[in-house]
Amino acid sequence: MSLFHPDPIAELLEKLYLPQWNAVEWTFPAHWGLSVPADVVSMYVFTQGSGWFVPDAPGSEPIRLMAGDHLITTRGTAHRMLHTLDCPAEPIAERISDPTWHIPNGPDSTAILYAQFSLRELKQNPLSIGLPEVIHLNHRADPVLRSCIPILDVLSTVKREAEHGWQLTVRKLAEIIFIKTLSVELTHGSNGANGNGDKHLMHAVTDATVGPVLKALVQSLGDPWTVPKMAKMANVSKSAFSERFRNLVGTPPLQYLTEIRMQNACELLRESPIEIANIATLVGYESPSSFSNAFKRWNGKSPAEYRRNAKQAIVG
Repeated sequence: MSLFHPDPIAELLEKLYLPQWNAVEWTFPAHWGLSVPADVVSMYVFTQGSGWFVPDAPGSEPIRLMAGDHLITTRGTAHRMLHTLDCPAEPIAERISDPTWHIPNGPDSTAILYAQFSLRELKQNPLSIGLPEVIHLNHRADPVLRSCIPILDVLSTVKREAEHGWQLTVRKLAEIIFIKTLSVELTHGSNGANGNGDKHLMHAVTDATVGPVLKALVQSLGDPWTVPKMAKMANVSKSAFSERFRNLVGTPPLQYLTEIRMQNACELLRESPIEIANIATLVGYESPSSFSNAFKRWNGKSPAEYRRNAKQAIVG
């Protein structure tokens, strides 16, 4: 990929909203186990030792994980991660609440970078972009993913030295590894045909008709978008554009626009001090009241209530 050539994968991943993103690095002794509920997207990166990924779904087969493996549950599938298949599992919420927990290294220890975000506040999974339900790669075997190794080294050093702000640094470095893993999987997937019939946003981003419009929507959420305006940008009729958009993305254009506007609004409400009236303008609503009504229909809470709950969750 030329440095000056548009990168559709970067455009696809640039605006990902990962609510309640958290990341920790653990070193477990032998006989450990974790239990993760549904609607939590999880990433595991094994840097030492091994384990078993066990989906909580009838008929699903366990997956063996070794040092160098990356595994992401893109649909937020309930599962257990176990040292051995007969190990008991503790709830992930209890373990992730103690990011400093550490057992000294030993021959039977397992070192894992774990990261997660919640799907509970979203109507559309931000990873519904043509990815498999479970991504399983290895940074020792994949030359492109190998660039994660020095990041993992820095992450371990940051945790070990525990300087001010180290927990934030771990979360940010883990996010880089998460995006890198998704990028590698999308690159592999885009090299072949999508023969399973699923909607594949990767195909939409690279489509000559829909792709430029998708990019414009993400970059200019505050613009007064209409389907005729989108069709004019694509240089096709309104009906032809709507049909092609739905076929590639899986939802009508305005429904998709509402979804990315609301995800962006959630991020701003949770992570910025911007006033709600200004957020309304930034995400494309003419007035705070129209934004509030739309947000409540989408989320079930008003923007003010959502922001208040988010702050309470952070404090708690």
